[in-house]
Amino acid sequence: MHDATLLPLGVLDTLFPFHFVLDSELNIVGFGPSLPLIIPHIAIQHPLSRFMQIQRPHQQLNKESIANSPHTLFVFMCCHSELQLRGQFLCNTQNRFIFVGSPWLSSVSQLQQYALSLNDFAVHDNTADLLQIMQIEKNALEETRNLAVRLKKKRVMLQSVLNTAADAIITISQHGLIESFNPAAELMFGWSTVEIIGQNISLLIPELHTPNYDDYLSHYIQKSQSNPQEQGLIGRRHELNAKYRDASEFPIELSLSAPLYGDEFHFTAIIRDISLRQAQQAALISARERELKMGHDIQQTLLFGTPLKVPGVEISAFTQPSQGIDGDFFDFFPIEPNCFDVLTGDVMGKGVAAAMLGAGLKNQYIRIMAELLGPALQLGQRPAIEMIINQLNSRLTPELQRLESFVTLAFARIDLDANLFNYISAGHPEGLLLHTDGSITMLSGKNLPIGIESKEHYESATYPFLAGDLLLLYSDGLTEARNKKQEFMGIQPILDLVSQLYAAQIPPAIILQRLRQIVEQYEGTLQRSDDFTAISLYRHTTTALHYQEFPRKMQILSQLRQWIRERTDLSPVLHDQLTLAAVEVATNIIRHVAAPLADTPFVVHLLSTATVVTLSFYYVGDAFDSTQSLPPDFSGHKEGGFGLYIIQNCVDHVEYLIPAEQVNLTRLRLNKDCS
Repeated sequence: MHDATLLPLGVLDTLFPFHFVLDSELNIVGFGPSLPLIIPHIAIQHPLSRFMQIQRPHQQLNKESIANSPHTLFVFMCCHSELQLRGQFLCNTQNRFIFVGSPWLSSVSQLQQYALSLNDFAVHDNTADLLQIMQIEKNALEETRNLAVRLKKKRVMLQSVLNTAADAIITISQHGLIESFNPAAELMFGWSTVEIIGQNISLLIPELHTPNYDDYLSHYIQKSQSNPQEQGLIGRRHELNAKYRDASEFPIELSLSAPLYGDEFHFTAIIRDISLRQAQQAALISARERELKMGHDIQQTLLFGTPLKVPGVEISAFTQPSQGIDGDFFDFFPIEPNCFDVLTGDVMGKGVAAAMLGAGLKNQYIRIMAELLGPALQLGQRPAIEMIINQLNSRLTPELQRLESFVTLAFARIDLDANLFNYISAGHPEGLLLHTDGSITMLSGKNLPIGIESKEHYESATYPFLAGDLLLLYSDGLTEARNKKQEFMGIQPILDLVSQLYAAQIPPAIILQRLRQIVEQYEGTLQRSDDFTAISLYRHTTTALHYQEFPRKMQILSQLRQWIRERTDLSPVLHDQLTLAAVEVATNIIRHVAAPLADTPFVVHLLSTATVVTLSFYYVGDAFDSTQSLPPDFSGHKEGGFGLYIIQNCVDHVEYLIPAEQVNLTRLRLNKDCS
């Protein structure tokens, strides 16, 4: 056994701070500085058995057993705390035994229990390191247990979500096979989980039919590896059809995700039955359409008058709201033969409120005219338009100011006997007056809109209105049409187009259709930001010309026949020839010419002289080239060509003309002289 006297006392305390020294009688004669921390009452000259009992080896402890066990591990248990010490004995030549060891701790908590720190152990003692390793392992084990508990809790929560979710939730392998199926999916599709697991998803969603769906899965897997940006159906909502167990289909909203587990994708589909939603949407759309139709009907009745039929003057009007119902309005009021008023305006705002204000203004105009017209006519006069508009402004301004609105207005009184018209503009866009010499008069005004100032005094201007002149009034929705860059269209495109069409003697209704075209072309796909209303009046050089606008519907053919019959004095044979040719022309326009805009009629001019009847059909659309038509096959082997043949053989002369861009003219002439 090593001679302990070779170790100085200070070194022994440093190397083995928990040591103790026994004499031959096994009394304590010395101990290290850390031993009192675990055995507080230890004292010199007291037997060892008073403070601790031997645990190992299982033999009686005496000086002989110690001397004969030089490499034996001794384990002692403290009497008061059950803390164990383990180590070996060294003996010296003075017949003393030195126990060198350290406390046998099983957890870090025992350090706190005995007020120990790592500094109380020797530098070379591995107990502290072992304790740290044990604590790390214990912490890791505890963390694992906590993770397992949390995972179990999350699984329970997830299963609860899956079980209570209103949407069907299905997981699918990358081969398109169903892996899980929640209760909502069972209820939605009519399949049980046991029946559906392992089946292909195409059993439920026909539009994801194999092999297309399987191809899509493979395509997604390949693309996700090479280009993660390209996801297709993934991460987006899609509406498509699904299939019940009985094979009947119903609409769904599908959302797909594709998490990667290991080296395999597993697709998660969240599916919502949107049958009720689509039915509600359809009902809302239907209700909205009914509401718009009702509003349109009310608007047509309250806001828009019917153009007058005045001999020698062709009048056309058009309006297109931005929101179904708007505040634009116009009307025509006869005063005397060859004298009538034209009223058009634009209420600030949109919707029903603006429409009601427009209707109220028209109603107020009628009341004022009823008050003024009778007394004025008794005096052989007409109510001055200045008086009408000034009273209109003074009566309406308080109410308009209360509603924080105003109305721009253009008012013209046409006097055909005097070849002029009086005009007032209350903040309305400049009107255009085109003359036969090619000049254009801009109809401007300096007055404020109605509703700005109750004391505003409105003054009229007088302009000539001669045979061949064209008057065009419009709202700011025409000039302020916007393109994608939010730029206004302005007045110049209007001047260019109207001048070209006027020079080609195009009817007013066709001019308005072409104005609609350039507005829609300028706006592109943008939603119209403002209402668009326009009125066009053309004074013909003769009062014998008749005109009529006909919708592009087959139902108007009988109306066309009646209209021709009432305006011609032909023999029954010639009448039948002319109407047959006219019906064929109208049929060709209705059936074979695509209307570039909705609700665009074609216009018919009828002029009957003593020797000839001329029918002119004007319409907007693609040009017709009669030279490309094949002659009819009377053998019955081929169809086509009979309409043109009938037209050519029923009248004396047929012309197919293109007087202006996008404007077509078919003209029929029939001589009244049968010989």
